[in-house]
Formats: sequence, structure tokens, C-alpha cells
Amino acid sequence: MNIPVAARWALLALALLQFLLAVRALRRALRARPGRRTGPWLDTADHGLGVLLAVSLATPGAYDGFALGALLLLAPVIVWKGVRDVRARRETKAATGATGAADPARAACGPAAGRTD
Repeated sequence: MNIPVAARWALLALALLQFLLAVRALRRALRARPGRRTGPWLDTADHGLGVLLAVSLATPGAYDGFALGALLLLAPVIVWKGVRDVRARRETKAATGATGAADPARAACGPAAGRTD
């Protein structure tokens, strides 16, 4: 794989940024309470595998297998994060619909808004 030198330096800069984000996510994961740990650990795995992917792409040909391995491990992490986000949105939507919490502006325009009795 032929990657220009400028792109290699850009990938190494990206790897450094990903490493800093991985350290930040790891600190958050270690501080998380039980029941709230999955998200920060998924973020840590996502950024850590991003470091591995960027570094393996920035180095010449010897580490192409690491890039493939990082992609194969990164795919389920990203899918898992997506499924968690979708489920959280559905639960939030169901919770606001079940409690009857409506938008105040919408409630003012309802059928009883124009009544004077």
C-alpha cells in the first residue's frame, strides 16, 4: 500500500489525538458507577482501536495485518454503540410519551386554549 509521506504524518497526528481521547475515555470508564460503565468502555475500545488502525496505516507495509484486525474488532464496537444509542432514544421517547410530558408551547395551542368558560 503506497501512502504519501504527508498522509502518514496526518495519520500519526490522528493517532495521537485518538490516544488522548482513549486516555480520557479510560479515566471516565474507571470513574463510572455500576450500570453506567458500558458506554465509557465502548468509547475506550473505539478510540484505542482507532489508535491501532491509524498507526498501522501510517507505518509501511509490515503492519497491514494490524489494520485489518483493528477494522474487524472496530466493526462490532461501532455496531454495539449504534444499537445502544437507538435503544436509548426509544426508551427516552417512550418515557416522555408515557408520563404525558408534552411541549408547553404545544399544550397552550391545544383544544382548551381558546375556552373562556
